[in-house]
Amino acid sequence: MIKLFYSPGSCSMSCHIALEEAGLPYEAIRVDWENPNASLAEMERLNPLGVVPVLVSEQGKTLTQNAAILEYIADAKPSSHLLAPVGSWERSETMAWLSFVAADLHKAFAPLYALKRMSNSESGRAEIKSWAVNQIHSLLSHVDNQLQGKDFLTGKNFTIADAYLFVVVSWSKDLKIQTTAYSNLSATLDRIYRRPAVQNVFKAEGIQS
Repeated sequence: MIKLFYSPGSCSMSCHIALEEAGLPYEAIRVDWENPNASLAEMERLNPLGVVPVLVSEQGKTLTQNAAILEYIADAKPSSHLLAPVGSWERSETMAWLSFVAADLHKAFAPLYALKRMSNSESGRAEIKSWAVNQIHSLLSHVDNQLQGKDFLTGKNFTIADAYLFVVVSWSKDLKIQTTAYSNLSATLDRIYRRPAVQNVFKAEGIQS
């Protein structure tokens, strides 16, 4: 059985959603840095970088990094239609969006979670925060524009890119970044939120929806 090491609400949630969407048998193993236990030790053994997600395949092989894990899950269950077939334009389009979320949007949020480590001064932190929030709004505006006339990032079908987008944008709430002005994005996020697989993951990770 597939094993997924995750932390509630973190980027690993996208992999958790993909597993639910695919209907693959799996075991979700929670990692808690505040209460070190055997699960944390095992995750750190599997991934020396000490971060989630970490997936262990049925064959006992270890895979890290959201994009790679999401692609693996989608390909393990082609009938889930989480990713189009190899060689298709639709697959490349989904992978482009997946790369965007990983390399641009996800990274834009990183400074906001590391302000105290990035600067010792209040003014320095304020400048970093302002820059990061501006970057996030610029990226969200781009996504909103691209979603015009679409249900999801690539059209009518929910894909692994949508799962990743949903989780990353959800961090805006905790960081008090307003996203209501992005009507197309808000509509897409609501569609994703209402999916049974997403609701199952919220419940499993103990997150208040």
